[in-house]
Amino acid sequence: MQDNAVLRHQIDAVRFKDMEELREQFQALYGFDCGDTTVRHLRKRIIYRLQELCLGGVDSVDMSILDAIADRDPLANLKIVAAKRTAKVSGTKLYRIWKGKQYEVTVGKEGKYIYNGEVFKSLSGVARKITGTKWNGKTFFGVKS
Repeated sequence: MQDNAVLRHQIDAVRFKDMEELREQFQALYGFDCGDTTVRHLRKRIIYRLQELCLGGVDSVDMSILDAIADRDPLANLKIVAAKRTAKVSGTKLYRIWKGKQYEVTVGKEGKYIYNGEVFKSLSGVARKITGTKWNGKTFFGVKS
């Protein structure tokens, strides 16, 4: 019972730490830097790790069940369907499956890209439009430089 009180105290302390303190605690708990993230996400990761250390993590039987479920889930196994060379020829089509939906981009004139009737200066702009986050367009569409 005392372990639960200690855990509760540690979790409460995490909620009042600033970003620098959270980064230090993450490094101590995981053994590597957290990279770019938000305070909210960092707090969740630290609290999860504290619970895992105090109460135990996922056992190997449950982990194998979760792995089997993920292997059958198309959203957990996204595949990039795209050209493997730089697409510079006008009319070339690039495809990407993202969250279960296939997206198509056409290479236009003068190095522009056309997605959903809209013209973009870069593949990164198209990837940002699709995902709502910043992406390297060539990486997102699987196109090599």
